[in-house]
Amino acid sequence: MKRVLAAVFFLPFLLGTAGCGYTTKTSLSDSIKVIHIAPVKNAIDLSSEISDKGRFRVYRPGTEVDITNAIINRFIFDGHLKVGSPETSNAILETKLVDYRRDSLRYSDADDVQEYRLTIVLDAVLYSLPDRKVIWRQSSLIGDTTFFLSGPRAVSEDEAAAKAIEDVSRRIIERTLEAW
Repeated sequence: MKRVLAAVFFLPFLLGTAGCGYTTKTSLSDSIKVIHIAPVKNAIDLSSEISDKGRFRVYRPGTEVDITNAIINRFIFDGHLKVGSPETSNAILETKLVDYRRDSLRYSDADDVQEYRLTIVLDAVLYSLPDRKVIWRQSSLIGDTTFFLSGPRAVSEDEAAAKAIEDVSRRIIERTLEAW
């Protein structure tokens, strides 16, 4: 009887602690402790025509600086890797801003735009130092959000850009630290 009671209480404990295998450990090598975030480079050609609807590319000045700061802040907040200078780092993250798009999503009856999707596209590569061996590389890494121009859910394009930047910086952290 004691064995049955022990099994009844012990079995749920074992099943509860078995879990799914989640861990707070990063998928990076143990040799990488400090990362350098290189400033995001702007690779958007503002002089190129894109279509009949929009004659020139849309761009928000300073976006690359905001992205760099968001990535650094995300790494600091996450805490798995320290952010440092190139001389003290074990890895370096280089990113390029390749597109900033504002696409119309919803129109009013009078054909006025009511809702936009704001998309930020980056190319990113993470190298180990000092050998500059590629750890991961991804082109067309996207951060996006939607926003309304009027009504109770209206936000400015700057607020929407901040959300899209936060989204793309979160994706970079996930790509760096998680092995999904």
